[in-house]
Amino acid sequence: MENHPISNWLVNRAFPLWSGKGLDRSSGLAWEALDHDGQPLEDMTKRLRVQARQAYCFATGAALEPGLADLGDTARALFATLLDKGIHRDTGHLAAQFNPDGTIRSAPNDLYDVAFVLLAASALIRLGYDIAPELAKAEAMLARLKAPKGWHECGTGAGIRRQNPHMHLFECATALYDATGEPRFKAIADECLDLFRTVFLQPDGSVFERFEPDWQPRVADQVVEPGHMTEWIFLIDAYEEVTRQDTGVDLARIFDTAWAARDGSGALPDHSVPRATTRRCWPQTELLKASIVLERRGHALPGGADPETILAMLRRDYLDVPVTGGWYDKRTTDGDLVSDMMPASTFYHILVAVRMFLEREEALAAEPPALRTQA
Repeated sequence: MENHPISNWLVNRAFPLWSGKGLDRSSGLAWEALDHDGQPLEDMTKRLRVQARQAYCFATGAALEPGLADLGDTARALFATLLDKGIHRDTGHLAAQFNPDGTIRSAPNDLYDVAFVLLAASALIRLGYDIAPELAKAEAMLARLKAPKGWHECGTGAGIRRQNPHMHLFECATALYDATGEPRFKAIADECLDLFRTVFLQPDGSVFERFEPDWQPRVADQVVEPGHMTEWIFLIDAYEEVTRQDTGVDLARIFDTAWAARDGSGALPDHSVPRATTRRCWPQTELLKASIVLERRGHALPGGADPETILAMLRRDYLDVPVTGGWYDKRTTDGDLVSDMMPASTFYHILVAVRMFLEREEALAAEPPALRTQA
């Protein structure tokens, strides 16, 4: 709803900040972060995944609000620049990091980075941009990483296996299938979903993060992140909406397990295994998205887990900052502020959560008064 305070925050504060001071005009890339005064941290290494996320955000904004339509061209230019600057001349691998001057710092062809390039591509395609050559490049980089089961973490094919990049590959493949209808993208999403059901998801509803090369769970350094658990709820719901297929995943059980890890303020810690003493902003946005999904599906939410309460916590603890349109990144589970900057990477999480909340508000407003009373 355009009159909701969070809508004003998003449209009139956040987008102008991050498409203004958030962009490095000299390199054509996005700054990695702003300080709490809204000034760019110019000496920080720029991650390619942040460039792709910001391109996705700007393209999404252009589709959301007529007054933000010009952000489509901003997204297109950023997407072109990240691929122009971000492919290693000798190896053809995708960069992970840029030096402050925009030159490549490292180029491992990381699965996580490839996934976000593909996600940005999906948003640009939905806006009507012809990015066929760039999409082909990104798909070629993904093909280099294919393993017998899932995908390798990087171009060397070495190291442990992780659920997180596969979650984002599931996300971008679902989005690309929705944008194009091409079966090859659904096939990628289906393989990631199979990994989730048979490898990542545990009987108690938790989601493991780290695995051996043969996909056996690591024991000594296993991690569980409630934020990723709630993120999977949103992504599986999106997959079911796009494909019209029931995955059979018990989303409510995953939510209950994640919610059990909350702190006294109703916020999710960064890790529940091992137990973290910090809570970043982004897991709270994923909690909000999951709450909206379960509410829409008719599940009874625990006390304090409703969308309004979660949004209030998010605004109070993370969005009430000196520079309107920015955010605090991290607090302790006791509520103390420990972050000293505003990472650009967080915008992607906040944007989708706020968009979902506003869509929910519009749907509730459209209901007959009798139904609203019953709810």
